[in-house]
Amino acid sequence: MMGTTKDVAIVGAGPAGISAAIYLKRAGIDPLVFERKRIGGLLINANLVENYPGFPDGISGRDLVRLLVEQLSRIGIKVIIDEVLRVEFKDDMFHLETDQKEFIVRFLVFATGTRPKNIELKGFESLVGSKLFFEIVDITSNWKGKHFLIIGGGDAAFDYALNLAANHSKVDIIFRSRKPKCIPLLLDRAKKETRIRLLSEYIPEAVYREHDSVSLKCRSGNDKIFLRGDYVIIACGREPNLDALPARLKANTVIRPGEKEKSNLFFIGDIARESHRQLGIAVGDGIDAAMEIARRIAEGI
Repeated sequence: MMGTTKDVAIVGAGPAGISAAIYLKRAGIDPLVFERKRIGGLLINANLVENYPGFPDGISGRDLVRLLVEQLSRIGIKVIIDEVLRVEFKDDMFHLETDQKEFIVRFLVFATGTRPKNIELKGFESLVGSKLFFEIVDITSNWKGKHFLIIGGGDAAFDYALNLAANHSKVDIIFRSRKPKCIPLLLDRAKKETRIRLLSEYIPEAVYREHDSVSLKCRSGNDKIFLRGDYVIIACGREPNLDALPARLKANTVIRPGEKEKSNLFFIGDIARESHRQLGIAVGDGIDAAMEIARRIAEGI
């Protein structure tokens, strides 16, 4: 396996990774940027981004990702669409392995974001990718006129629902608690949308495929209820995606925002955040890490 040596590698091309890459390029440093799936991360699922400066009317996640991709192209950053499978630190360098190649870098920026948490739902594994999804962008068929069952009561679940309803889909939002955990703004919008139905205190237990439809078995009090739709979307929380890192490197994620990284490994964006997962914070994380790396390279540290 041949090795390519560079100063910096960024693993993950969501808003945090992209922001780091843009700053480094402007500082005269040409980073390697890896993305295993698609540029933009979870941002591409967002119905409307309203709290990011510079867009007074808001902007859809898809449109903002399109602008980010255009910016990367204009400054000459080519994202490598390949998954980093393993990372090792030896001889004071990070060794990154993909299926085809090894890359060796001094500084490693980990911006791999989050993955869905494990759920207890009988039968879901066999439906993943066909009738059950964790991101709406993965559903490649036409949404119009479809019926979606969304499991989850947080911001992501409601944002997904509003996005789907805007495309003339019918949506049931199913959550265990009496009240959802999303911000009031999203709840108010969902209540005003005639295509969205809120089902509180429903506990999903199993999911089945029935011909071209999917059936979700739920418990509500002492009752067993079956909901039928075209697709199920799981939005029940996420956790940091650290699969490629050995245990001794994962430990560095305990460094909190505001503390200076004491090694050449940086965690940015959602992977470094317990709850404050916002676009503006991710962008700031990326710039902060890039500035620190640029300083060290300039000073020969």
